Amino acid sequence: MNVDYVIAARRHIRDAHILQHHGHRANAGQLFGICVECGLKSLLVRAGAPVDADGNIKKPYREHMPKLDPLINGLMTLPDGRAASVLQSRLPNLASLANWSIDHRYWFDAAIPLSTSLQAWEWAALEMDALLDEAAGGGVL
Repeated sequence: MNVDYVIAARRHIRDAHILQHHGHRANAGQLFGICVECGLKSLLVRAGAPVDADGNIKKPYREHMPKLDPLINGLMTLPDGRAASVLQSRLPNLASLANWSIDHRYWFDAAIPLSTSLQAWEWAALEMDALLDEAAGGGVL
């Protein structure tokens, strides 16, 4: 398997902070969102969501944010039968990614809602990072 969503999430948050520190806010915002997306996918895989031979998560979870968010928020149970509310309660800033788009990578910086959203996107990524730590340590997920 070539896909490891946890490693990808960690890489993206690390690089987002480096970019943000050097004033590259648009790309930092992009990577904060991708961090959350990868983290969600890793948790879903851990909970039994199906993957292909390469480790890519399969439909219906093979979506980008913000389309992935309603799938998560609409879950009553995780693929392995546990309550999805546990996952949702650990990510209070997940909804802040409603105005994040994978397509921002093509946009002018001024068109991306950085002044109103970058901090919330960062908080969502930090929450995801903490949740991945908890999951790795045998926590609630």
